[in-house]
Amino acid sequence: GVPHKGGGVPHLVAKQQQQQQEEDNKKINKAPQAAEGKGEPDAAAAPAAAAAQWKFQAVSEASEAPPASSSSSSSAPTSTREAKRVPRRILHMSDTHNLLTERIIREELPEADILIHTGDFTERGTMKECEEFNRLLSGPLKDKYPVRIVIAGNHDLYNVGTEYGKIKQALPGATHFLIHEQVEVDGLRIYGAPWWPGHRWDYRTRSKHPDPAGFERIPMGTDLLLTHGPARGALDEADGVSGNHSGSVKLAEEIKKRRPKVHLFGHIHEQRGSTRMGTGGSSSTSTLVVNSAMTDRWIKPKQLQSGTRRNAGRWHGAHLLLASPSADGWKFS
Repeated sequence: GVPHKGGGVPHLVAKQQQQQQEEDNKKINKAPQAAEGKGEPDAAAAPAAAAAQWKFQAVSEASEAPPASSSSSSSAPTSTREAKRVPRRILHMSDTHNLLTERIIREELPEADILIHTGDFTERGTMKECEEFNRLLSGPLKDKYPVRIVIAGNHDLYNVGTEYGKIKQALPGATHFLIHEQVEVDGLRIYGAPWWPGHRWDYRTRSKHPDPAGFERIPMGTDLLLTHGPARGALDEADGVSGNHSGSVKLAEEIKKRRPKVHLFGHIHEQRGSTRMGTGGSSSTSTLVVNSAMTDRWIKPKQLQSGTRRNAGRWHGAHLLLASPSADGWKFS
């Protein structure tokens, strides 16, 4: 082509000028933002951030809770946290003693969001019995109850003593097997204290040493307290004899001090039912106490409570609770 007076090929000069102008504009536009610490977001990082957000939402919306080690919940969007604060149905059972069957689970028990079993799922505490209970946890119970929380009772510990971990390993079908620990499920704070084999059947220790059952570990602010046996004076009269209290004095003291909203247990089969423990009888000053022992105390051989037995309830002795969000956290009915 013909040389331009300014030197160089005309279209190349124009292109160079355009590029220079664009670079100058970038410097002008970025200078104030850099000075104020407001640089433009990294465009390459945006897709990755969006992908991470969607991944978190997918985990949060799953029926099974994410692993306890996950820290993603601390950075959850407000809408995700609020989504958890919805009513939850909780089915409580205890003392099934190998009598729970797949037919009863599928045809007779009500659906719920959370299943809680407070011990004595076996009769003799053998590994074979644990394996059978785990088959139910991993099959029909899993199909009906997304969250399945279990603690050990006195019968479950006949062969392992205080080696609770052996029972835990035998029950992978439970989403949580609690050993003096707390778990949070959908905003509900649930603390589980298993039976201590050093107790007699009626919660009196077999020695003069201080009670090591660990009830003083119960956290303040607990919504649902799970133990196998009762506190003294609340649905703990054994053998159908008025005044024959068998509950733990120490547990009663800690409940009055720490005020969990609900105490779930079993153990004393003949005292199945619910009441309140505390002052005033209101939800803010007392604890809702529920005994859901399902095996009938008086019939041999053992069988689950039936609807014809007084106080047996609709579901062989199990209780269905509704947890509703309230101004002070949760209200239970």
